[in-house]
Amino acid sequence: MSNSSLTSSPARSSISTTAIVGTNMISSSLVDDVHFATDLIQDRKDEALRALKADLMASLNKEVRMLDEDSWMFEGPRSRIHLISRPGGLLSKHAETMKHRLATQKRNQNL
Repeated sequence: MSNSSLTSSPARSSISTTAIVGTNMISSSLVDDVHFATDLIQDRKDEALRALKADLMASLNKEVRMLDEDSWMFEGPRSRIHLISRPGGLLSKHAETMKHRLATQKRNQNL
């Protein structure tokens, strides 16, 4: 065996067992502090999420109120293609109305 392997063995180490046990106690208290810190971080994260949700809901409610106030602009159909494309729809009604007006005008001219 070499001399360096003898000095590095745990049996020949100059570190006492109480120092090792003491280190474990310190590291366990650090772990407790880390758990405590993560609890604080989680609490702050939850608080920030609640604040963001409250802000988001307030802005969404504001938008809904604005849309409700402006809903009169969007009432009625946006497209009247369904009136034109079906039989008896707007186009045929418009043609009937024009025929009726022309007939009325001719009668009035003849009188």
